Amino acid sequence: MKKILIITYYWPPKAGVGVQRWLKLTKYLVKHNCRPIIYTPDGGVSPLLDESLINYIPHGLEVIKRKIFEPQKILHFFTRKRPSSDILVEKKSSFFGQILIWLRANFFIPDSRSTWIKPSVRFLNRYLEKNPIDIVLSTGPPHSMHMIGLALKKTHKIKWIADFRDPWTNIEYFDKLPLLSNKRIQHEKKEKEVVGNADLILTVSNSWADGFKKIGAKKTFILPNGYDSDDYNYTISKNKLFEFKIGHFGLYNELRDHAFFWKTLQKISRNVSDFDDNLKLLFAGEVHKNFFKQMKSLELHSKLHHYPYLNHDKTIKNMMECDLLLLTQADTKAVLGRIPAKLFEYIGARKPILAIGKKDSDLEKIISKISYAWFVDFDNEKLLYDSVLEIYNMRTHTHQFNDDISDFSRENQAVNFINLINTL
Repeated sequence: MKKILIITYYWPPKAGVGVQRWLKLTKYLVKHNCRPIIYTPDGGVSPLLDESLINYIPHGLEVIKRKIFEPQKILHFFTRKRPSSDILVEKKSSFFGQILIWLRANFFIPDSRSTWIKPSVRFLNRYLEKNPIDIVLSTGPPHSMHMIGLALKKTHKIKWIADFRDPWTNIEYFDKLPLLSNKRIQHEKKEKEVVGNADLILTVSNSWADGFKKIGAKKTFILPNGYDSDDYNYTISKNKLFEFKIGHFGLYNELRDHAFFWKTLQKISRNVSDFDDNLKLLFAGEVHKNFFKQMKSLELHSKLHHYPYLNHDKTIKNMMECDLLLLTQADTKAVLGRIPAKLFEYIGARKPILAIGKKDSDLEKIISKISYAWFVDFDNEKLLYDSVLEIYNMRTHTHQFNDDISDFSRENQAVNFINLINTL
């Protein structure tokens, strides 16, 4: 039985995609005779909390928690506001906000959880002396988790996997950070040290794997995000037969909000007599600060139902009640490899998916293999119009989508991961 120490910042009751990946994989690692051990902060600052996720933690799983100090706690003390998921990609922020971002960028490397690195290394060094394990796995962001993994690798000469759910210096907001030149070099040096020393780099897309190879990865493996079939045990009955509900789940920031999408909806409303009457919009999650003003200017506010947050169970149920599941990419750095994690839960819901993104991206390659998914490249108004209308006309028919989507099943992914670590 392989013992795997998983170092993760995101763990219940924290919520979001950073939690789902290893929470769900851990469930199936246990089922298939692996022994994962979780090391995670006690507390910490997170924009999202979901107490219900605690129920998904496998019975008897060893979870080690240690206190963490984060500078965001000081800000939270004064403002009483949770941090925004969007703070590093906002186009405009207050003067005070700009100061905080500058301090975060230049004094906390690789990120604001860096104060947890040294105390964690000291604690885990003692833990590993008494509790031998087979593999250390660190998952980031935050990439401070990888710095902990790197230190353990050097001290204990143990097999170490670095799991990059997002890139480091290639992440969409990195070039926007107000970094001093020597700090930028420091980031790049640490990234190369992590990538070059890890026995295996896990990441979520081919393009990103290629990027890590270029900076020294010895071995890479694509472990995309996925869906858990156990989550979809709902019987959905549509109350309003002709209603056309477009749903978006998760963060919707300005970079992912494309004007041509809204213009196209307006155009269809003018050309198709019943479209406007039947259109409903469901947005669940954090939206950018101008979103509601924009909805009002587009005269769509009366059609909008917004949930600031839904727990995981309600998210899945609401996905299954939609007629179109919307997914949008930001046209930014590393877009070719960015595959939003929500895509795989959309796939699991087996409802029509409309993805707006970069042509020839890894996202398009996945979408092209799903019979109930449509891909539209940025600003392609004609294709978007035709795609939305095609999905709209399907809504009153009973469709059974029987695609083989097992590659994205969390259980199959866990089995593949076990086979992989047996080769290290």
